[in-house]
Amino acid sequence: MIRPAAGADLPELALLWERYRAEANDVRWADAGQWQTWIMPRISAGDVRIGTVERTINAYAAWQRILDAQTGARNLEIRELYVHPDGRGQRLGSGLLARAIDAARQRECEAVELVSNVDDEGVRALVGPFGFEYSGGALRLQLQRR
Repeated sequence: MIRPAAGADLPELALLWERYRAEANDVRWADAGQWQTWIMPRISAGDVRIGTVERTINAYAAWQRILDAQTGARNLEIRELYVHPDGRGQRLGSGLLARAIDAARQRECEAVELVSNVDDEGVRALVGPFGFEYSGGALRLQLQRR
C-alpha cells in the first residue's frame, strides 16, 4: 500500500533512511537530526509517500518542487527513493514513482528529476519504463503539456 507519510511515521522512516544511507552511501546529511530537519517540512507539505507491506514501512520517496534559477522552470525533484530489500519485487518503487509523477503534474511541473542514487542499476531499471533519461547528474522525465 502506498500512502502519504505522517509525523507518527518518523521513527520507522528514520530507521529506513539509515538503511538507505548505508546502502546508497549517501552522505548528504551529517546525521539523522539534520535529515529530520529536512524531512519534517516535506511530510507536512505532503511531499513524502511511504510504501507498506503488512503495516511495516518498506519504502519511501521524498520530493520537493524546485524552481530552476536559469530557466525559471518548475521541476519536481525526487531527493530520496528507497525500497528496503524485504519490500523489493512488490511494486512499491514503481508505485512511489507514479505518485511523484502525479504530484508533478498536479503542480504543473515541467519535469521530474531523480537526483539520488542515479548510478544504481536497480534504480535505472525502475525508472526506465517511465521514460526517465540520464541528464546532468540526474534521471530526468520531461512531462508533456496537457
